[in-house]
Amino acid sequence: MSLSKDPPVKSWSSEFHLAVAAIQAYNPAELPIEQDQKQFNEINKFEVPSNIIIEQVILDERYRQESKNHLEKVLKQYEDVLDEKWKEPNDRLHGEWVYTKEEDNEMDKVILYIHGGGYYLGSPKRFRETTSKHAEYAKARVFAIGYRLAPQNQFPASLCDSVAAYLYLLNPGLEAGFKPINPKKIVFVGESAGAGLALATLLFLRDAGLPLPGGAAVLSPWVDLTHSMPSFLNAELDKVDILPKTFGFREIGPSSPVADEYIANAKALSDKIAQKKPTIVGHPSFTEVPRFQLYCANEALAIPYVSPMLAESLGDLPPILCQLGELERLRDEGILFSYKAAYPNEYQLPSYATKNFEKSPFKNPTKVILEVYDDMTHGWRMFTFIKPSQVALERCGDFIKRVTSIKDNDTSMIDLLKEDAVSPSISISPSFIGMRVSVDGEIRELNKTDQDCLKWDKIGIVPKK
Repeated sequence: MSLSKDPPVKSWSSEFHLAVAAIQAYNPAELPIEQDQKQFNEINKFEVPSNIIIEQVILDERYRQESKNHLEKVLKQYEDVLDEKWKEPNDRLHGEWVYTKEEDNEMDKVILYIHGGGYYLGSPKRFRETTSKHAEYAKARVFAIGYRLAPQNQFPASLCDSVAAYLYLLNPGLEAGFKPINPKKIVFVGESAGAGLALATLLFLRDAGLPLPGGAAVLSPWVDLTHSMPSFLNAELDKVDILPKTFGFREIGPSSPVADEYIANAKALSDKIAQKKPTIVGHPSFTEVPRFQLYCANEALAIPYVSPMLAESLGDLPPILCQLGELERLRDEGILFSYKAAYPNEYQLPSYATKNFEKSPFKNPTKVILEVYDDMTHGWRMFTFIKPSQVALERCGDFIKRVTSIKDNDTSMIDLLKEDAVSPSISISPSFIGMRVSVDGEIRELNKTDQDCLKWDKIGIVPKK
C-alpha cells in the first residue's frame, strides 16, 4: 500500500493510515532471522514516562524446574512430536515489573503480561509502552515475562516459561520482595501470539490441576496455528491488516547460524516422528504440506497448548475478555474460540479434536466477553493516539479491576462489566456477552456476519498454499 494514497478505510485518520502502511511496507523476510529479532526490538524505542517504574528480575531456575516437572506429565502423550531441547534452557528466565508510582506498594492486582511477536519476536522491553498503559488503566502491577522464542526454542519452551512465571507469582522466594499472590488477584494479559500463549497457559493449568488465575484479557489472540479460518485467508484484508498472509508469518530465511541450526533440528525432529510413527491428533492436511511454523512441527499443530482453538473443551476456565479487530486476519479464530469457551457443549469443533468431548471433565461454560472493534486491524491497541486504542485499553483495565474483585465463583456476566460498558439492547447469556465497538466507542450487538465463521466447514484443516 502506497503511503501517498488515501486511507483504505473511511474512518481511519491519515496518521493511523501512515502507521499501518509503514508496518506493511516493512519486509524482514530476506533478513537472517536473528537480525530480524534484533531489529524488531530496536524499533519504536519507548521513553518510559516519569510516573512509571521498571524493575528487571531474573527468576531462580527452580521455577522453570517446577514448571518442567508439570509439563513432562501433561505432555507425555505428545512427546514423540516435540523437540526435547526445550528441557535444556541455555539462558535464565527474566522478566520485569512495570507499575506506576501511585501503585508502588500495591499487589492487590497483578497482570501477568505475555508479549506478542509470532512466537519468534519481542521482549518485555520492546512492549514497555503497552505494559505501562495496562498498569495505568488497570491500576495494577504488571509482570512481563521474557519467554524463550522460536526458532531457537521450540514448543513447549515458551509454555514452560509462562507457567514458571505464574508459579513465581504464587510462591516467590524471600529474595523476591513480595508475599505470595492470591491467584484470583492475577489476570493474564497477552496480545497476538502472547494472547495465544496466555490461553494455552490457562488450559495447561486447568489440565494439570493447578490453581487458576482470576481471569484473562486476550487481545487479538493467535489460537489456530493451522491458519484454517476464513478471515486469515481473506484476500481483501491484504490491503488493511498489518499481518501478512504468510503461513507462520515468516519463513526461516537466508542461511545464518540460527537458521542452519533450526533446519538441522527440524530435520532431526522429522526423522524422529517418521521413526516413532506416533498417533497424531489432527487432520491429514497437516502432513500434506511442508513444515510452515517456526514454533512446532506440523504434527503438533492440534495440541491444545499450541492451538487453543482446537482444544477438546474450553470449559471451566476463568472469565475471559477477548478483543478483536474487524479487519484482522485472526478475527475468526478469536470468535470461534470465544463461542467454544462460552458454549462448550454446543460447539464441539473440529470433530477430530472433540471426538472424546463426552469424557472431558471440563464441560462447564467459561464466562466470555467478546468485543469486535469496527474498522480495526491487528494490534490496533499499540496505536495509542487513536480513540479505539484508548477505548480498548480502558475496557481491558475495567475488566481487570472487576475480575480481581470477585468474591465467589457465582458472579454474573454483568458483574464483569461497568454499568456503562454495555448497551441495554445487547443480549446477555449466563456465559457470554458479544458486542461491536464503534470507532467512537459506542456499543451495539454483534453483526450477524460475525457468526458466519462458526459454520465454516474447514476448521482445523491446513489450507493448501
